[in-house]
Amino acid sequence: MTTTTTTTTMTKTKTVFQKAPFRVLATLLLIQGVMIGQVLLRPAAAKPGASEDCSKISDEKMRSICWANKASAGDKNLRNSFMPGKDLSGKDLSKADLCGARLVGTYLPGARLTSANVSLADLRGADLTGADLNLADLTEANLSGAKLIRANLTEAKLIKAKLGRLTEEGMAGAPPSALTGLTREDLTWTYLTEAKLIRANLSKANLTWTYLSKANLTGANLTGANLTKANLTGADLRQTDLRQANLTGADLRGANLTGASLNRADLTGAKLSGANLTGIIKDASTKGL
Repeated sequence: MTTTTTTTTMTKTKTVFQKAPFRVLATLLLIQGVMIGQVLLRPAAAKPGASEDCSKISDEKMRSICWANKASAGDKNLRNSFMPGKDLSGKDLSKADLCGARLVGTYLPGARLTSANVSLADLRGADLTGADLNLADLTEANLSGAKLIRANLTEAKLIKAKLGRLTEEGMAGAPPSALTGLTREDLTWTYLTEAKLIRANLSKANLTWTYLSKANLTGANLTGANLTKANLTGADLRQTDLRQANLTGADLRGANLTGASLNRADLTGAKLSGANLTGIIKDASTKGL
């Protein structure tokens, strides 16, 4: 009896040990599968400097990646970023890549955007008062309703940029056409008071009713531009190319037009009291002079 019981116990023990390796192996495989699943489901970490939804990241991270004063251009990659209404006043965004960025209503007074790529960016209603946009690329950017008072746009590229004023505020007395028909080259009713547009290329731009009082347009290309009813009082237009420009009814009182080219320009009804016309270049087809 004892022998039989011992034999049975040994048999059961042997069976357990034979099955144990399979159970251990199954457990290990289960643990490994869980670990692999966690890795696969883990969200990918964003690379520093990569385009992100900047409305959802902290100001500290934005400063460390995008706006460090000594950061290289590569650390300012904000291409297609989303920052509507963000306060970026005084930020150093020189050489930053803001191509396609959504900056509607963004607060940018005093910001440095020197040599920045702002092409295709949406800056509708943005405040760029006193911003430095020297050599910035604003090709096809939408600046409708943006404030550009005292902004520095020296040698900035504004090819097909849209700067038309979209609201009816302050439009009392304006012709009905000023409210509609905005095009990609339309700067109608834009406030560019005291803006620096030195050597800027604004050829064939629509600057109807635009405020350019005391703006610096030295050496700017305004060939074929429509400056009908534009406010250019006290503006610096020295050496400016105004050939074939339409200045009908424009206010040029106190403006400096020294050496400006006015061949085939139309200044019919323009206000010129106090304007400096020394050395202007005109021909028989120039009207209003």
